[in-house]
Amino acid sequence: MDVNQLSSSLQHLEPSGIVLSTERRVALKASLVLLRNAEKFNSVSYWGRIKGVATDYHIAQGSNNDGYNFKTFYSVDCIRWAQLPDLHAVLVKSCKRIKGYFTGNPSHEFVVQEPGLKSNEERPTLPEEVEAIRKEETVGDGTTIITTTITEEKRLAAAVALIDDETRIVPRGAFRMDDSEKIVPCETFHGLSSHDAGKLSSYCHFREPVTLLQLSEMERAKLDKGLDFLDPLSDDIPKGCWSIQYQNGAESVVLRSQLWPGTVCVHVPNSSLYTQVYVGDGQRNNDLIFELPTSK
Repeated sequence: MDVNQLSSSLQHLEPSGIVLSTERRVALKASLVLLRNAEKFNSVSYWGRIKGVATDYHIAQGSNNDGYNFKTFYSVDCIRWAQLPDLHAVLVKSCKRIKGYFTGNPSHEFVVQEPGLKSNEERPTLPEEVEAIRKEETVGDGTTIITTTITEEKRLAAAVALIDDETRIVPRGAFRMDDSEKIVPCETFHGLSSHDAGKLSSYCHFREPVTLLQLSEMERAKLDKGLDFLDPLSDDIPKGCWSIQYQNGAESVVLRSQLWPGTVCVHVPNSSLYTQVYVGDGQRNNDLIFELPTSK
């Protein structure tokens, strides 16, 4: 939800229950403009809100149109913003084991225990700051247990990264890859047609491709390299992890992630307006595969 389109984006998100008070909206817009100027970003967006027991975390992201790279910030009052750390993949994996609600205290510590490496597995080289919060010990049966102390701030960073990886989406054609293989906004994008806007295949994950790399060379040769460099949502597993529907008499199209309840994406056909937001508890629905109807 780009700060320049905050009002128009909220207008289309309100039917999905995404509402900000006038006071919060004014504070948010003013502080995000200041953040954009201070960090010299080309754009700043309101990412959403992760609910906590004592207080909620508001999330914002800034970018300089350099591909998939974003800097992420959090705030509890929508006025003062602090940057979230970049986490090593090992810590992100450990954060997945944390269950329960966020407390609302960035300094709160979680203790995560997980199995250590087997004798035939190679020990990875980890940065000092990662090694400093991990403790490995051998238990009675000879197996090893790794105990990691993780602050809620790190858990918050992991949650945002995981949600982005599975739900950050854009309409097909909103970005293109130029001759130097740089990903840039497509200036000629004026929205999907009303018909195409209702198809999952018309939306793509804005991240490094995964399923696209699994195609054969013959299949990739049929694609438009300038436009088809992202994974389409229609390839997502399990089938049914996204819902898509028209709203307000087909004025707009709404997509919702069933894996990350609280993710809402809206596109207005035949216009360049597309936006998304997350408002939830930061918990992935790992039981979704059991909740979906079985195909006969």
